[in-house]
Amino acid sequence: MGTLKTVAEYYNEYEAQIAKGLLESEGIEAVVMNLNSSYPGVQMGRHGIQLQVNAYDLESAQMILDRAAAEAEAAAEAEAETGGQGQ
Repeated sequence: MGTLKTVAEYYNEYEAQIAKGLLESEGIEAVVMNLNSSYPGVQMGRHGIQLQVNAYDLESAQMILDRAAAEAEAAAEAEAETGGQGQ
C-alpha cells in the first residue's frame, strides 16, 4: 500500500471491520488501525479505531461509506414508519 489516509473512525472493531469489508467488496484496499485495547469493544487510544485507505482511493472510499450510511439510515426510518412490519 502507498500513503495511507484515514477515511473513517470507529469506536469498536466490529463496525470498522464491516466498513473494511464493504470497501474491499468495491475493490478498495483498506486496513484497520489502532486496535490496541485489551478489552473487547473498547478503544483506549487517543483516537478511535481508524479505517485507512490509499490516498488515491480516499474520495471513492468516502463516497462508498457515505452511500452505505445513507442507505442504512433510510432503512431504519422505513422500519420506524412501518413499526417493524416490513410493509
